[in-house]
This record gives sequence, C-alpha cells and structure tokens, in this order.
Amino acid sequence: MAPKIFLTGASGYVGGDVLHALLSAHPDWESSITVLLRNKAYEAAFKSAYPSINLFFASLDDSHAIADEVSKHELVVHFALSADHLPSAEAIVAGLNKRGGGIYIHTSGTDVLLDPRADLHPTGQVRVIDDWDGIGVVTSLPDDAPHRNVDKFVLASGSDTLKTAIICPSTVYGTGRGLISQRSDQIPNLAKLILQQKQGLQLADGQTFWNSVHVYDLARLYVRFVDDAIGDSSGSDLESTSARGLLTWNRDGYYLVESGRYFWGEIARQITSEAYRLGLLPAEKVVVVDGVLGRDVLAPAGRPVGNYAVEAKTVRARRLLGWEAVEGSLQDEIPAIVRAEAVRLDLKRDGEARAVW
Repeated sequence: MAPKIFLTGASGYVGGDVLHALLSAHPDWESSITVLLRNKAYEAAFKSAYPSINLFFASLDDSHAIADEVSKHELVVHFALSADHLPSAEAIVAGLNKRGGGIYIHTSGTDVLLDPRADLHPTGQVRVIDDWDGIGVVTSLPDDAPHRNVDKFVLASGSDTLKTAIICPSTVYGTGRGLISQRSDQIPNLAKLILQQKQGLQLADGQTFWNSVHVYDLARLYVRFVDDAIGDSSGSDLESTSARGLLTWNRDGYYLVESGRYFWGEIARQITSEAYRLGLLPAEKVVVVDGVLGRDVLAPAGRPVGNYAVEAKTVRARRLLGWEAVEGSLQDEIPAIVRAEAVRLDLKRDGEARAVW
C-alpha cells in the first residue's frame, strides 16, 4: 500500500527534484502524495505533470491548516524555507503528534557548521566534522549558528512515536528536474555577480572552501530515506530488499551530505575563464576583494564564501545506506552554469546584436 506523504517545497529546486525522483521510483504513489504549494499559479503545471497528485495551498505561516493537513499523513518531507522557518516545523510536529506519531524528514544546511565569530583569515587548521563520530558536535552547536534554532526544535521533537531526521546538504549544484525551479543559488549567484560586474571576483587568497553535492545524488538519498523509513525497497537502489530499517533517528538522525570539497577561488577563476571564452567579459582577469567588504561583495554566493575553518564529512548515509555520489563534479557544471546565467541576464557576446546560445 502506498504511504501517505506530505511534501513541502515541491516548486523549489531541491524539493522539486526530490519529488521527480520519488515519483520516478514509485509512480504508483502519485495519488498518495500531497504537496504544499504557496502559489496558486503553479496549479496547472502540477496537475498537468502529476494528474493524481494532491495539492494543498497554504502559506507557511498557516500553522493550524498545515498541522491539520499533516495529521492525515504518515510521513513528511520538508523543503520550503525549512532550514530557517520555525513555525512550519512546529506545525509539522504538531500535526504528526495529533495523528499519534509518524516520520519527519527535515532539510537543513551544512552552513549550520559555520561559526559566526570565525576570523576571515586562514587559521592553518581545518576542523573536519562528520556525522558519525561527530554526531555529538553537530547536534549541540552554538545557538547562534545558522539554522540552529530550527535544528534544535526538530532534534528535541523526536520521540518513540515521532521519528525525526535532519538531512543537511552542502552547496547543491546541477540542473534540477522540478517543474518550477531548476536553478541552485550559491554558484549560479556567483556566476551572475561576475557577469554583472564584468570582471572575475575572488575573496582574498582564493583558498576559502566548502563542500558540494549534485542535486541528483541528493535526491537519490531522499528516495532511499523514504524507502528505508517505510520499509519499501521496490523503487530504491538499495542493494537488497532486506536492506531496510537501517537509518538512525531522533538524536542520532543527523545526516551531513557532501561529495567533496571545492575552493571558491578555483570556481571563480573557472567562471571567469568560461565567461571570457564566450565573449561575455572583456578580460580574463580576476579581481581580489578582501576582508569584511569582500565578503559583503560576494554575499550573493552565500555564507560559506568566507570559510577557512570547517569542513563537513558524510559518514552516516554512506555507512548505513551505502549512499555514494555518482554524478559529475561541480567543476564539470561550470560551463552550463555560465551559459544559463547569461541567458537569464539576456547577455550578448561582444559584437552581437542579440543573445545566441
């Protein structure tokens, strides 16, 4: 029997891709899935692509309505502003508790590991935090860490009847397969900034870094999560039908997701070179911006642009589910990202009357 699933953020980048992956693996689940949409304009697109899916229209602040709808479902996957919107998390927990329990898969982000007080200069030491030996670290971060207030609430909500898990991806890249948004933020925003400024931009020595994961690999993990949570491996790439019930939940249900490290300077130089090759920049020069001002200039790329100090490491998903990333690297995606941002900005090559891509 198909599980009753409530999913938020289906019109977004990650949520849309996960919905695509979930229904590709389990097409017979379409009529048992309800998606929360905040924009009535998306109704036609969803009804065309998924005729049997259930649409629930509400604001994330409609706590009573969300709790009431959630109470009709056994499993919730939360994407819509999930990392920072506490009222929606509270409504989901209230709804699942109202029905006597259930499963709550929450989405956060690895920038929760960033120390707001960290120096903007190389420390010479990188703190590698994993989600296995370091589970106590990731579940007891400082209260002023990004996303921490929502993480704390979700972690505290787990019980014998309510199973919670937090999936915490790093920079997500790749063209999404969702119906509405197929664009990530961090790296496309950096490309957009470079194209708009007509010059390459790099923070300080270019050695700040972060982790990344392809959206397809991330979506594949969510499908495995759902399959394992409900005890169904028919649509999963788990190796055997006996590989179920493997996940840890509640205080041990924290999953960092990454497939490797990238350096912001390397990515900025690659974007600049590609944009110059396409005739979108007058020179291949990369301008160095420094300190707090430099971080502010590069703010559209996200908080991790200034990180020298901490790196996330995925252990739990690999060890428990055998998850591994199989898609191409972030660097492989840069040419497509630059072209996509040029199209969005309606940019033209030097000497051309119109954009041709």
